[in-house]
Amino acid sequence: MSNRLIVKPEAELDTLESSRWYEDQKQGMGIHFLESVRNKIDLVKQNPEHYQIRYKETRFAFIDKFPYAIHFVLEEDVVYVLAVLSTHRDPEIWKTQ
Repeated sequence: MSNRLIVKPEAELDTLESSRWYEDQKQGMGIHFLESVRNKIDLVKQNPEHYQIRYKETRFAFIDKFPYAIHFVLEEDVVYVLAVLSTHRDPEIWKTQ
């Protein structure tokens, strides 16, 4: 059985803003960031229970080669992506958005 995926608008915005920042640093890096996020989200969707619960029911999936984590919850067969945040930022920030 495959899980459904719902990406919250806030998580999409986090991803796009971070991608733009990386692209400003070096051409092509923003695209590489987006691909890395997409690849990790695919893995999360396939096996969400593989990732450790870090806060209440929220799990983190760390993105390869970038200091970012995908914050998500699993409710039955639905994966809700709540945020994509730098590991250098306060993880509480997504709760106030």
